[in-house]
Amino acid sequence: MYKKILFTLLSIIISTTITMGQDSTAVHSPEEEVDASNPLSKGLNAYQIGRFKPNQVELQNIVNYTTDKWFIRGAIDYTKPYDGKVYYGSSSFMVSRLFEFAKNNEKWKVQSGFGVVVSNSKVNGSAIGVNFVGVQTNEKWKFVELLTYQSNGTIEAQYGAYYKFTKNGNWEVRTHPRMLFNTQTGVHEIPVGVGLGHTVRAKTFMTYIYCEPEYDLYNNEYIIYSGVKFIF
Repeated sequence: MYKKILFTLLSIIISTTITMGQDSTAVHSPEEEVDASNPLSKGLNAYQIGRFKPNQVELQNIVNYTTDKWFIRGAIDYTKPYDGKVYYGSSSFMVSRLFEFAKNNEKWKVQSGFGVVVSNSKVNGSAIGVNFVGVQTNEKWKFVELLTYQSNGTIEAQYGAYYKFTKNGNWEVRTHPRMLFNTQTGVHEIPVGVGLGHTVRAKTFMTYIYCEPEYDLYNNEYIIYSGVKFIF
């Protein structure tokens, strides 16, 4: 079952990439495409994310809106056992005030944000907390940090590294696992992995597709972390 799901997922990603690539246009410069995987890309963007585990898939829908000074994110998480129905996991709303550093540095762009997050979880109930977000980019490399701590004892930590290995920046090697720590239930996730990301620009919006196989060190299981991002 697990192998069939992995094969189906990879087939969808490849076919979607080819289809959208055929409908792409070169009107926009490569520099615009290079930053498609940046969570702080300005404007409105939406994610559909799946974390495929041996017994279930965790689905996450995210909508981001970013300006020069603010980063706003709303997210809803669902879980679906392979032999069961989809059920609600959690939802959250986050607002961060952004600051830009290294303004005189010609090679690096550095952004950081600090803010608040409110959430509701099926397991832990409602909570409020604080968050930090940071992105450092140059022509080839990008480093991303996202850390939240909430009053119900949950911690989310995401640390990502990206390297663009094609001249136009459309393909990149990436590692960006999501680590979760729940001090109330003792349920944690500590995944590590490496994958690929690809940027495609269609006529009306940019799309970023990625697949990142991971291994959860805490739970001793494999995860396929995959998703698609639409930038409007």
